[in-house]
Amino acid sequence: MKINCPPWNCVLALSLWLTAPAAVAFTADTPVTPGASPEAQSLLAFFSDTYGKHIISGQQDGWQRSGGLTRELSYITNTTGHLPAILAQDLSGYTDKSGRHETNHFAAQRGIAWYRERNGIPEFCCHWRAPMNAPGFYSKETTFDIRLAVLEGTPEHAAMLRDLDAIAAELAILRDAHVPVLWRPLHEANGRWFWWGAGGPEPFRALWRTMFEVFTVKHHLNNLIWVFSPGAETDLADWYPGDAYVDIVGQDHYPMDGNHGPAKDVFDELTTLTRGTKLLALGENGPVPDIQLVRREHAGWLFFTTWSGSILFEKTTPEQLREAYNDPYVLNLGDLPDLRHYPYKPAGPAVKIGFPAPPGDVALGGTRHSPVTVTWQDRHGKTVRTATGSITLALKGAAGASLTGTLTAAPENGVATFADASLAGPFGKYRFNAITASGAKAASTSFLAGPGNGALREVWLGKADFSGPPDATEILARALETPVCPGTNYLAHIRGLIIPPQSGPYRFWVASGGPAELWLQTGSSPSSRQPIATVTRDTPYQKWPHTSVAASAAVKLSAGKHYAFEILQKQAQGSTQLNIWWELPDGTQERPIPAFRLAQPNPSP
Repeated sequence: MKINCPPWNCVLALSLWLTAPAAVAFTADTPVTPGASPEAQSLLAFFSDTYGKHIISGQQDGWQRSGGLTRELSYITNTTGHLPAILAQDLSGYTDKSGRHETNHFAAQRGIAWYRERNGIPEFCCHWRAPMNAPGFYSKETTFDIRLAVLEGTPEHAAMLRDLDAIAAELAILRDAHVPVLWRPLHEANGRWFWWGAGGPEPFRALWRTMFEVFTVKHHLNNLIWVFSPGAETDLADWYPGDAYVDIVGQDHYPMDGNHGPAKDVFDELTTLTRGTKLLALGENGPVPDIQLVRREHAGWLFFTTWSGSILFEKTTPEQLREAYNDPYVLNLGDLPDLRHYPYKPAGPAVKIGFPAPPGDVALGGTRHSPVTVTWQDRHGKTVRTATGSITLALKGAAGASLTGTLTAAPENGVATFADASLAGPFGKYRFNAITASGAKAASTSFLAGPGNGALREVWLGKADFSGPPDATEILARALETPVCPGTNYLAHIRGLIIPPQSGPYRFWVASGGPAELWLQTGSSPSSRQPIATVTRDTPYQKWPHTSVAASAAVKLSAGKHYAFEILQKQAQGSTQLNIWWELPDGTQERPIPAFRLAQPNPSP
């Protein structure tokens, strides 16, 4: 990695490079913002070169508005001798309808100064106060309905657009000053405690794309690097806005037990979700992660951003903070190269199409956890955001198999997405062909379909037990997880056969918002059916937000053999979600267990 820096930083930068652990090469794609500013492209190029080799320090600024260093920044520099590289601020004040909202552009001007005077990285989130009705941002504080907000012609839609214009006006001040911004909007939506997540994933994704269009097309905000920041670890794929609209995935990570671990399991899960094509970061964190563990476990987070106030002052000791900020693996404010002149290579003209990542294995008759994508590319493989021309997906040389779903897609921001492509045919290895009307072609790497075809899920509503026919049934044809399910006397029964890919000991985990049991039959006799992991009302929260986790002991399984399993959920009130994952004998974790490892139960006689 070449680090361009002022002369007084070159020796330090060289020492940081020499002490960094070896990392797999990663090249970030073209910024998703069409016509991204040179400053945004330089910043993303720096992130790309840094990813996996260093972690960049960041701090959320407090709510106070004063000149000089705030409480958080003063505390950090007095404790560690350094300042964080990323200064994160909140634009909530610009959506306050009470008349007390910001009018002096303090946050924007502070972001400009952080970049132009200190050579730092500005970041913004927004606790968006509801555009109408009660102006809270928590779901429990307002009756504003996101489902109406994404419907054109409604008062809610008009109010939402007015707020987007107001937020864009603040970000435009930074654009006009040629300042790039890490833009982290609509955070923690899948936790559902903010109004923008209360309606579920579909209206959330619609709101994200509306914001993207308003900002990039109407207001020409070309200085933004878009950060999707989920706040939970269940049904992540449903909430992901799509490769065409996200540069960085920045998980908000607050472990319930306050540990300083590297969150390697979450990092691996997000790597799988994005197929290794997106930069991953800690969009927010509680305790500062132990940097030695981050390096040792290869949790290659791009940056961490510690939340403000008591989270900074109480969740990490001064000794831990000093150790983190003085670790050579951490890049602080004084370690950054000249960001305004960092070299980058812009995308050239579109000359081909290609698969940016392997399609990934899939259940027979099912869909992938992450959809197949095909991109218009320049000669170096970078996505060309302005390219047009529909792309058609087909199977390559697959006798006895067929492909269904929406198989022709117009590119959005240079990316054609095939979310519902489903393959019917025998278990085996396959490849995709992609073709355009102009004759451009591309072939994917190979993938496996099967051996499994998903599991059966049955649901009872308003019932005290499992007697009587279920109210709804479905096949879990993507993965062994279910989204948040609110209800009173809600019951669910998931069953099928699980097919291990390796022989040896397996461990299972059940993450659930309410009582759940995982049963496994390891022998030929039904008497071998035993509960191996159980979440009860007394199981402590281990995952944020408020998700209990139960782990099994090691269970020896044989490769290719079919083992019957059942999952029982019983929720008297409130809401629950479910995520089942396992660790293979070679140490690999699949989070959640994909549907191609599952087979539907044998029909009842």
